[in-house]
Amino acid sequence: MIHVFAARPDAEAAGLVVAALRRSVSHGLVTPAAPAGFPEASIAVCIHPDELRGEQLWRWLHEQPRKLILFGRLPSSLRVPFDVKAVEWPASTGSWARSAPAPAGGCAESAGRIVYRPKASAFAAAGWERALERFDFADEWNNLAYGAIRADGGLWALAEPLQAPDDCGLADLVIEGEARLSYCAMFEAGASSVLWFNRPVGPIDSFEWRLVERFLSNWRSDTQPCCPVISEIPWGHDSAITMRLDCDEDITSAAPLWGAYRQMNVPLSLAIHSSNLHDDTHYAFLREFSGAGGALLSHTATHAPNWGGSYEAALAEGRESRARIMAAAGVSVAYGVSPFHQSPPYALAGLCDADYRGCIGGIIRNDPEFLLARGGELAGLPRGFIGHSQQTMLHGDCMLAEGDPLRIFKAAYDRAFETRTLFGYLDHPFSARYQYGWSDEGQRIDAHVRLIQHIRARATRPLFMDEIQAMDFLRSRAAIKLAEDVAGLVCHAADAPEGLAFGVEFRNALQPLACGARLA
Repeated sequence: MIHVFAARPDAEAAGLVVAALRRSVSHGLVTPAAPAGFPEASIAVCIHPDELRGEQLWRWLHEQPRKLILFGRLPSSLRVPFDVKAVEWPASTGSWARSAPAPAGGCAESAGRIVYRPKASAFAAAGWERALERFDFADEWNNLAYGAIRADGGLWALAEPLQAPDDCGLADLVIEGEARLSYCAMFEAGASSVLWFNRPVGPIDSFEWRLVERFLSNWRSDTQPCCPVISEIPWGHDSAITMRLDCDEDITSAAPLWGAYRQMNVPLSLAIHSSNLHDDTHYAFLREFSGAGGALLSHTATHAPNWGGSYEAALAEGRESRARIMAAAGVSVAYGVSPFHQSPPYALAGLCDADYRGCIGGIIRNDPEFLLARGGELAGLPRGFIGHSQQTMLHGDCMLAEGDPLRIFKAAYDRAFETRTLFGYLDHPFSARYQYGWSDEGQRIDAHVRLIQHIRARATRPLFMDEIQAMDFLRSRAAIKLAEDVAGLVCHAADAPEGLAFGVEFRNALQPLACGARLA
């Protein structure tokens, strides 16, 4: 249904975009295609089209009602009919594209911001705003969970200094209150619609991906082709949340927070750094925790930066960690959590080959390809292995010194709620060395309780999941099989984990999705 076109020099961007689309609409409805396949496409995505491709696209758009998504540069063969003008790059990119590190008790953001216009209300995106780069802890974490938009000419950068007409612009790069160039726009071509993002990979690493999903599934559903989007939120719920503690330096000290979560009837998961299991200090607690239904994951064997720096090291880290956790708790872990949230491709490959089913990570500082707007399968890795980004770090270090200390965490959840995104956040157990910015356990528990109270006040039917439930759901979701036939779209496989069901958004309706269901 969705054909993705890119020239050979843009193969890396195309691979990332194809994977992102498949995480939204299912694997089988997205096809990397040769240019000769244009006549067959009803919905197309094209990265950096050149002049000849632009002419071809223009003709294709006028043949019948179609949808086109453009990422990156626009050739003059499209600029001219869309009335897009070239402008000057704002001077001194380092002054507006990059952020200083976050101060203690505060956050930091770049001067350059993406600001969505009122016209974006057609996609429920009016008023959206985000910095090109922001930090909540040092120069590492962005608790609002999106990636960085660069200005260096790379995959993750603004592509060109272009300005769309006022009646077409959806979002601008704004510096010191002045709109300097277009970031997102929508054009009409005959009976067809064109959505453009001024970045080679579009917004695949941001909540803004929800705009792409709405364009695909709902826009002009009465006259244009639409593609179903499979919800990341299980059917019957309006929000899904998962929380974990990364046990970097201790394990048993998680007991007080675990007790508070049990009182709230909210699951809490533990990611085990298995070097903490060199003796039996934590064995009894781990067996109590897992015996009570608590979810255990691997946080590697040695917590080495970048998984030890090689595929071989990552493979060994995954295998050793699993063996130690099995010996201590009697549990065979299926999912890993990246140390420092660093998730280089070779480490994910090593974890996959160590028979893990998936990995959790994601951080604005590095590995931008693992900041995923939607959880699911990854570019360049086998089917059945999944990733999920969980960049919101609920630490005392990140509590705001002015106003509501939890304001950023509440905003992160609110955006996830609004965009139907599975919301994951993390903390760490205290150790003798470090308390992660919390003054004491009481202060920490109070903050966690207040965030959950906010979630329950905002959502009508929130679903709190442990990490294994969340990852199993995403993995099952990635295996859904949707296909086109002469009568439309049919679901051939949709086996959700026990107690959960899938939902699908299609032509302005949200409906359950089960095997044999037909989407009209």
